[in-house]
Amino acid sequence: MTTQSISGASPVTFISENVNGAVGKQYSIPIAALGITNGQPDPTAWLAAVNIAPPDPDFALVMSLVASLTALGALSVLTTS
Repeated sequence: MTTQSISGASPVTFISENVNGAVGKQYSIPIAALGITNGQPDPTAWLAAVNIAPPDPDFALVMSLVASLTALGALSVLTTS
């Protein structure tokens, strides 16, 4: 059976940019809280759990941050059989 997991050196952290909400609040996304969609790390379940949804600017920030960290190799999906 093939399984997939996400590998990364540390939690994904960011500072809120939502000027109408939690601006300046620091968030930390545990690697284990990231899902996998189409072979890529996916933060949507974590975003829903902390009530961050579009059009909150932090939604786009997190999606871009995770995509960027994946492209840089800081986050990766490991497949084991």
